[in-house]
Formats: sequence, structure tokens, C-alpha cells
Amino acid sequence: MNSIFSIKDKVCIITGAGKGIGRETARLLANEGTKVALITRDMADLSSLKGQLNLKDNEVFLQEGDVSDEYTVIRFVAETISRFKRIDILINNVGMRFRKTFLDTTTEEWNKVINTNLNSAYFFCREAGRYMVKQKNGRIINIASIVGTLGLPELAAYGASKGGMITLTKCLALEWAEYNINVNAIAPGFCETSYAENFKKKTELYKFTIERTPQKKWGTSLDIANACLFLASDAAQYITGEVLNVDGGWSAW
Repeated sequence: MNSIFSIKDKVCIITGAGKGIGRETARLLANEGTKVALITRDMADLSSLKGQLNLKDNEVFLQEGDVSDEYTVIRFVAETISRFKRIDILINNVGMRFRKTFLDTTTEEWNKVINTNLNSAYFFCREAGRYMVKQKNGRIINIASIVGTLGLPELAAYGASKGGMITLTKCLALEWAEYNINVNAIAPGFCETSYAENFKKKTELYKFTIERTPQKKWGTSLDIANACLFLASDAAQYITGEVLNVDGGWSAW
């Protein structure tokens, strides 16, 4: 009997799939029988991931590329459709940040964060969305952040990019509801990802985040991957335009 949470044989694009949340989400969805198209900046990360995926060669598509480049995205989405004949799920996960005061942030750094985090989501939503509208079905999940709604010092560019992603989510949910396309965002709190080790070196700040989080711990990449699995499934068919906070209660204050 098929489970309402089943996404078996669906086709999913995941950006930033080489590390952290993207990598764990790719692994989880592949184990659920989803065909995956994965893109990241470093092919070595994807090559090591491929061996962990329970998929045949014709069920996975790996590509190294800069997702802030419009034409890279256009080609990647087109190739995904050519290989799998459809796109059911898009997870815009790629993200980067500079932790600097606003006045110390250069124009180059600001643009790099906006281009990587927000413009890439625009490109992927546009290209995958064209197909989903014709298909009259789809799930788009944007990985935002609690910083996109609450703000934190020294993260102005990152917060602006994630806040923009949240608004993009809501606008597309309204535009595409008639085509049976659900568009939602996940706002992770502090998680054990590749950024964690450097963050923990700031002992007092790390201690503050633990004390401020009601559950008194950081989340994991799997916590976010599980939320992606839920939003991608039929169990979430009546949920669109929402921001799911996965933050141990941080945003409940």
C-alpha cells in the first residue's frame, strides 16, 4: 500500500547538494526511491555522495556548476527534463554567507551572497516552474533561514537574501496555486552543518544560541531533510505559501 508520504519515482532537483543539508536531503530522498538531479560547486563532493545513494546510474544526474549563473541553471534544468522527462520537486538549498558587520561588507561580498542565495532561486523557480505549470503539478521547497524573518547582527546580506526568498515563496504560491504547484519555505535555526565548526569557535556566541533555543541544542541536517520529505509528499498537498520553522523553538519567543 502506498504511503501518503511516499515520493517514490518522483524527480527532484536539489541545489547545493554536495554538503550539509543538501547532501542529507539527497540521501534521504534517494533512499525513498526518488530520482535526483544534483548540482554543486565541487564535483568531488557529489562523486563521494553518489556511492551513498541507493540509485542506478539512470536515476541520478550530477553536475558541477555555479548556480548563480543564469545559463548554467537553464542548461541544467533542460538536461534534467531531457533525462527524466519531468520535474516533480525543486529544492533550492544552495546558500553562502559572510559574517561581517554591515559597514565592513563590500559590494562584491553583498552581491555574491544575493546572487548565490536569492538569484539562483529565481533562476531555478523560473526554469522548473515553466515545466511544472505545463505539467500542472509540482512542489517547490526553498531553504530560507530564521535570519530571513528575525535578523541577526553581522548577517545583513544573508538575512536580506533569505528574507527575499521567503517573499518569493509566498508570491509564487499565490501565482501557481491554480496549477497545483505548492511552494513553501523551510527556515532552519542553528544546525550542525559545514558552518558549525567555525561558529563554535566564538564560544560566547555559541553558548548564547544554545541557551536561547528552547530545546537547548542545535538541529541536524537530517531534521531539515525530514521537513523537505514532508513538504514534497502528498501529506502536504494542502500546504502552500508557508514558512516552516525548524529551529528547536527559537522563533517561538
